[in-house]
Amino acid sequence: MPEIRVELRLPLGRLTIKPEVLAGIVGKTVEQMEGVRLWHPRGFIGVWGSESGVELASPEPGTIDVSVKISVMYGYPVHEVAQGVQQAVREALEGLAGVRPREVNVYVQEIFLPELEGGENGAA
Repeated sequence: MPEIRVELRLPLGRLTIKPEVLAGIVGKTVEQMEGVRLWHPRGFIGVWGSESGVELASPEPGTIDVSVKISVMYGYPVHEVAQGVQQAVREALEGLAGVRPREVNVYVQEIFLPELEGGENGAA
């Protein structure tokens, strides 16, 4: 599979952004939202797997698709939270990196209870 590379043409030259930077922007954006967090697998898969809450793909040169796996806090409307994540990720990538994603797909992986996990964002 070819490496994902985002390249922007600017008046004075080119700018290349590593996918890790874009994934970091997505992760920080989700962390700052209320009632949601990035999903991370638990148990054996979480310790040994390479599963992440953010995946980037470049189906065509010059385009990027973003997939975000999230956990939603119990009591929050799931569809509204997912739409909020979708909009916030799109705005953050456009505003901070100058990258307009073709798609931002949000996958709700679980619902969590904050009192069982040590706080609103599940920080133990």
